[in-house]
Amino acid sequence: MERRRNRAAYLLVLFTLGLSLAEGRKLIALVLPPLALLHGLTVDLTYSRMLSRKMSFRDWALLTINGLPYLFLLTPYVLVPASIFLLAIALSYARFSVLPQVLGTAGLPLLYLPWVSIVGAISPLDLRIYLLWGAYGLVEALYVEYKLPHRRVGSWWLRGTWLAFLFVFLPLTSPFPILWLSLVEPTLRFLRPGPKLTSGTEIRRLGKAGARRTGLMFAFLLGTEVLQRFLPSLLHM
Repeated sequence: MERRRNRAAYLLVLFTLGLSLAEGRKLIALVLPPLALLHGLTVDLTYSRMLSRKMSFRDWALLTINGLPYLFLLTPYVLVPASIFLLAIALSYARFSVLPQVLGTAGLPLLYLPWVSIVGAISPLDLRIYLLWGAYGLVEALYVEYKLPHRRVGSWWLRGTWLAFLFVFLPLTSPFPILWLSLVEPTLRFLRPGPKLTSGTEIRRLGKAGARRTGLMFAFLLGTEVLQRFLPSLLHM
């Protein structure tokens, strides 16, 4: 049986790479595309075996290789996504079902700040984007888990997690109110997620719709970064 590619992982890595390169002001930014490809391939090759608790020596070696470049790039921020990935593996071997899925996906957007610190200086806006991009990845993964019929995830988990994020994020982004516009669609969807799905066709549509919505969030955040560079005054209107 042919192994299915983890397209969602590649997409998240690609979007996170794009957001990071938009902040690039150093030649060292050239190391990010091959690094992103390495991370994407690693998640694609090891994710399903991590969830089934069948990781081999090769998988652990591949994970180690992923961490080696950061010993030379000297960015402590990588400890955040690295900790998330290791926690996902630990929870999977502890026989948790939903949390490893959610954390394994959420760790990919959290590569944004480590990569930005490599290619340029971290700005106050970058910190807000990091918080938003990471939280969106986490709650979007939780939304998918809720919609799947065989997952025992209540809608209150989805609502509570997103509301807790908004409680922290809204005051922090008062200097950049333009970011509030990006919250409209996910807030409406996460607070009113609707019933669980019942058919394979609906599940396939869920994946495609999720890719489109994540692409829209990416495009909005990328546009915000462009405004920061060329028209910063518009960010505070």
